[in-house]
Amino acid sequence: MKQESPAISQKLIESVCSRLLDNKSVRKKLPGWGRIHIDRQLPFLSLYRKPPDRSDIGTKRLVYGEASYIIVPGDTQYHDGLAELVKRIAQIMSERFGAFLLVELWSLQEIEEKDSAVSESQKPGFTVFAPKLGLLTPTVEALKNSLSAISVNHQRCEVDLKFSKTIAPANFSPLLSKEMLEKMKCYSIGLGIKPIYHDHEGETLYPFVLRNLHHGIARSLKKSFFAFTRYQTTISPAHYQVLGRRSVTKVVWEVDRALAEIDDSFDFLLQVTPVNTNEAWEEFKESDYKKTPRFYYRPRPFAPAAVKRRLYAIHVEKIEDPTLMQLFCEKRDELDRKLTMLGDRDTSNFLHGSIQTYGTVEEGLLETARQMLMLMPAKDLQNIGSDSDSDTVSAETFVRRAEAELEYYKKSYPSLQSRVELREDIVSGAMVSGGDFLVSKWAHFPKNRVEALLHHEIGTHIVTYTNGLSQPFQQLHTGLSGYDEMQEGIAVLSEYLCGGLSIARLRILAGRVIAAKCLIDGESFIETFKTLREKYGFMPKTAFTVTTRIFRGGGLTKDAVYLRGLVEILDYIVKGGAIEPLLVGKLSAHHIPLIEELQWRGILHKPSLYPRYLEEPDAKKRLNEIEEKRMNILDLIKRSQE
Repeated sequence: MKQESPAISQKLIESVCSRLLDNKSVRKKLPGWGRIHIDRQLPFLSLYRKPPDRSDIGTKRLVYGEASYIIVPGDTQYHDGLAELVKRIAQIMSERFGAFLLVELWSLQEIEEKDSAVSESQKPGFTVFAPKLGLLTPTVEALKNSLSAISVNHQRCEVDLKFSKTIAPANFSPLLSKEMLEKMKCYSIGLGIKPIYHDHEGETLYPFVLRNLHHGIARSLKKSFFAFTRYQTTISPAHYQVLGRRSVTKVVWEVDRALAEIDDSFDFLLQVTPVNTNEAWEEFKESDYKKTPRFYYRPRPFAPAAVKRRLYAIHVEKIEDPTLMQLFCEKRDELDRKLTMLGDRDTSNFLHGSIQTYGTVEEGLLETARQMLMLMPAKDLQNIGSDSDSDTVSAETFVRRAEAELEYYKKSYPSLQSRVELREDIVSGAMVSGGDFLVSKWAHFPKNRVEALLHHEIGTHIVTYTNGLSQPFQQLHTGLSGYDEMQEGIAVLSEYLCGGLSIARLRILAGRVIAAKCLIDGESFIETFKTLREKYGFMPKTAFTVTTRIFRGGGLTKDAVYLRGLVEILDYIVKGGAIEPLLVGKLSAHHIPLIEELQWRGILHKPSLYPRYLEEPDAKKRLNEIEEKRMNILDLIKRSQE
């Protein structure tokens, strides 16, 4: 029996149209390996037809992630059915919105290696194909300008504009005739893409280049759709990201869950924190600060290599959405580095992983720390880093105050599950781990710092953890990659906003940067301790605590992020940045545009909890003052000294 050639059936077309008329999402397989995905009624469609005579590896991924797209083999047996499908979609959407835009993407002819330098062959480039501009001028200009801003491997792209009566790839026929387009008030644009994402033979893919290019093209398409929608249709969206994809595919939830399970399976900070800091301090003091303390750590209840096998079995690359794929790839890479660090714990290799994960101490940050300590010399201050228990509260008293603070937040968010726990095995006075507030049994807390510490730990770390839990993606509570810097910056800022950022506290933040630099420069524990004590005037216990935090695990540069994060958050506020996007979950500064995009797209919602200090008039006044007076960290010091 003769087998019929696969084609796009009338039944499939009717099914798609029926759902679109009801404003329902469409996600169906098309004959061959094709696919149609349409989130909702939208006045545009992205299209890719694969050339039948070459592999064209990677190109189809460049339309993945769009809110409305079709990918299909370009073989002739699909043409008539595809043309009918696109025509019917265009009719429905044009009647709904008053106009419709079809954007077809394809790869341009590869540059022959013998005819061009390698650097030129790797330079990104696009050609926009359009009819005579007229009504489409804003749309084409928006696309062209946005594409021009794309940079790959530090090379800015070139964008050409060609006018053409028919819009289609070479050797393909247009799906809709000029007469049909005019009749339905439809418009067509073509986007030719220089295929720098694979080799000259078209057989080897360059995934990092493809990912970078995909993100830039996705943004450019949305901006062109935005211009078209505002100028040609009956609707006027508030932002170009509103036109982005809202639906989330099953693989995204699977990847998110798998990454979160691995992240939650170990507590990195507890694993690299000594369990004997109190005993080590007593022994160090008895040696007259001359014998390097020996620290002991918790047993590792897992094999890092085995966890890595699970980590790289997660199919992050199957995610279509370029923004979500970027977030998840970054998180996977960070988990990989942290697992390597845990395998290297208490060895010299640990420091190398720490620098990769948390960064080094750049010269600007080091100079800021030095200037801070010059402005706050120990000899001019009383009880800076004092080892006295006077004017302090006990750990038990602090725990009761923290429990009352959590009760305050539970009144507005009953689902809050965080608790306070008194512990003997943490180096800092207090810390948040897994959403719980851990307090050292041995710690004493200055009375004038209690409020600030509660805002730091509960008002920032637990609030953002809880907000992350309420979001659809678990990564927002476990923390996006590199979140520590912004988290600690906000947390320290909260201390200032509530009036509790003391000079002693600022000195410690600067001292941590100095100690991290000593570590990186190869100085020993004793040498670093002496630098803090003798050169900068820190009291012995304070110098020991700072040095211990920096040398734990084998050398942890994480503590430098507190000051770096504070500098960063001040700069963010001075530039008009809002606090609200930072409270969605645990994220870094470079994630802010991505978070805002996902909020515009309706994937993420506003925070469920807001810090208590933001309700206080004095805090609001201080926050406004930072922006209005363009304050930096040195201004903060002077303000705190008043």
